[in-house]
Amino acid sequence: MNYKETAPKIIELVGGAANIETHTHCMTRLRFVLKDAAQVQEEALKALDGVQGVINKAGQYQIIIGPAVEQLYNEITPLLPGTSAKTPVKTAAEKKESPINTVFAYISGCITPTLPVLIGSGLISAILALLTNFHLLNAESSTYILLNTLANAAYSYLPVLVAFAAARRLKTNEYVAAFIMLALCSGAVTGVEGLSLFGIGLMTVKYTSNIVPALLMVPVMAMLDKVIVTYSPNAIKAIIRPFVLAMVMFPLTLLALGPIGTLIGTALANFCVWMTSFGGLSMAVLSALHPVLVMVGMHTIITPLIVNEIAAVGSSLLFSKALAANLAIAGSALAVGVKAKKAENKQAGISTGITAALSVTEPAVYGCLLRLKKPFVSAIIASAITGIFIGIFDIRAFATASCSFLTLPIFMGGAMSNFYLACAAAVIATVLGFIVTWLIGFDED
Repeated sequence: MNYKETAPKIIELVGGAANIETHTHCMTRLRFVLKDAAQVQEEALKALDGVQGVINKAGQYQIIIGPAVEQLYNEITPLLPGTSAKTPVKTAAEKKESPINTVFAYISGCITPTLPVLIGSGLISAILALLTNFHLLNAESSTYILLNTLANAAYSYLPVLVAFAAARRLKTNEYVAAFIMLALCSGAVTGVEGLSLFGIGLMTVKYTSNIVPALLMVPVMAMLDKVIVTYSPNAIKAIIRPFVLAMVMFPLTLLALGPIGTLIGTALANFCVWMTSFGGLSMAVLSALHPVLVMVGMHTIITPLIVNEIAAVGSSLLFSKALAANLAIAGSALAVGVKAKKAENKQAGISTGITAALSVTEPAVYGCLLRLKKPFVSAIIASAITGIFIGIFDIRAFATASCSFLTLPIFMGGAMSNFYLACAAAVIATVLGFIVTWLIGFDED
């Protein structure tokens, strides 16, 4: 792909810069919030070199690119200066949108920008676990302590990153939002018992690793910000705005939003435990659903559940569904590459199968499996069977990263048997994906 040539074409085909409210990207997708999705020239967009599919879901128009998405996004960004300032006043018909879609779009838009940090943290934790388990690094050494501090910072200060991303999405001051969350995550506040504010006793809340208070705080802050901007005198607006936001939102979060967020976060963690409490059956269902969530671009919605689960119990069974699904997708794509007769299908199957086995799955899903239909169903079947194995042996992840053969060390952290079983699950998923796809077959026409 020629990124400089493709970037302006994509902007033109989604309706031009004036049709784009906000834009970001995840590991494989460009994600746009558009003013009018009807302006998109979808067929022409799909025909562009490097575009592997498009999805319009949960308030986002997603264009699947693959691992090269960041290079393309870097060319798109300079072509969209001040897009948020061009947002027009919407009519009542344009504002009509499902509340569930609005919530999902908000959560996804706040979580997606933090994924590179979580992935980097997960890989650092995995490598440290690998080195210490094989006695190549002493857990009491300065090197280990410093690198472990770096890895843990991603989860400890994740609420700060989420608040920053949420504020950017809701067009309020992201630095003030981060400033407030940094204060809440400080050692003087988070988890400290017996605190009071204005004579009112405060509930003990652990703000580090707890992203729900940040998700609740920023929308309230954005509404308050609009009132301040509207009614404060222009001469002192720059001074009044950050002062009032900080002095109102910090106490409000301590007194109400933080405790409410903690209760919600605890409920989410308990929900994860309940969802995975049925052993092989629950993991079979969750693993089978994962490729479907990837297909519609909603897999990042589960990230808050996984983060809460790791923060609450130190590991995640829920995240292990991605191990089953990702490598089943890889196996199915490889089977297409081996069995297909058409050269284009062979090339797509082999290249995207290797990509799925070593990094990300979207190229395989959109460039191969969905196009041929039956291999996608085969991958779901293989995911479900592998999920049973994962559920029976309670295989848990201790960090987050895109599940692949290269990131298997994220399953190190408890007993070494958990890591060996995770390796076995990866092989089972890949082999089953290959075999089921081979047996069911597919129609290349």
